[in-house]
Amino acid sequence: MVDLWTEVETHQFNPALSPIMFQCIINPALHGIPTNQKIVDETVEKLKKVLEVYEAHLSENTYLAGEFVSFANISEHVHLIQ
Repeated sequence: MVDLWTEVETHQFNPALSPIMFQCIINPALHGIPTNQKIVDETVEKLKKVLEVYEAHLSENTYLAGEFVSFANISEHVHLIQ
């Protein structure tokens, strides 16, 4: 299960979050490029769908990958904090 949720993060969560981070934080702060709100809006919709999957799973389970805190949980929290 840890591998499954790590794959979800790698192939679903990260690709949905990265453009938002670049458009809202990295490009304006480091490169002086204004935020492209169209990209942000489109990507937020993708991210919402991914988060719905997490929410559905976590509404029935305490942790992502079992009955204990695992790498899957820690990895996900690190991305949310950044």
